[in-house]
Amino acid sequence: MIGGIGSEVWDLIQRWNPSQVYDHERKYQSELQEYLDRELNESSGMGIDFGVGAGGGHAVSTERGTAYGDVVVDDTVGIELKRNFSNSQKRKLRGQLEDYAENYDFVIACACGVEDTDGWHEVEQKFSRQNRGVMDMTEYQFIIKRRGTFGEGGQDGTSGGLFGGDSFF
Repeated sequence: MIGGIGSEVWDLIQRWNPSQVYDHERKYQSELQEYLDRELNESSGMGIDFGVGAGGGHAVSTERGTAYGDVVVDDTVGIELKRNFSNSQKRKLRGQLEDYAENYDFVIACACGVEDTDGWHEVEQKFSRQNRGVMDMTEYQFIIKRRGTFGEGGQDGTSGGLFGGDSFF
C-alpha cells in the first residue's frame, strides 16, 4: 500500500467531479489542476487546515516534465486525462503510461467519460502489478468519471481501483 502524496492525490481525484461536460480535454486539465492546487495548498485562513494536504506547498502544474503529464504534482505524480475514451485512444494511452513510468513514481489515468469500457479495462489490466516486470516500481491507478454526474459535486462518478476497492492497487 502506498502512502504520501500519491495517496493524497488519488483520494482527491476520487472526490473530484468535473463541473460540466467539456468539449476539449484541456478544459478538464485546467479544472483538475485548479482543484488539486486548491485542495493540496490552501488552508481555511483561521489556522485550521481542512484539506487533505492544506498548506502543503505542493507544485501542481499542467503538461510538465519530459513525459508532459496532463497534470503533475510535485514531479512525482503524473496524471493522464482522457475525454470520452475510445478504442482509437487505447494505443496512445498505453504509450503515454509507459513514458510516465520513467518520470513519475505514481501514475493516475482518469477518463472523463468512456465510450469503450472494454478498451479502458484492457489498458488497466496491462498495467496491473501482476502484468508488469519486477523492476517496474511505478504505482498505477485508473479512474472513470461518468458524464452523467458532472456538475453534481461529491464523490459520485468514480470507478474503484483495479480490484474494485478504493485502494491504490
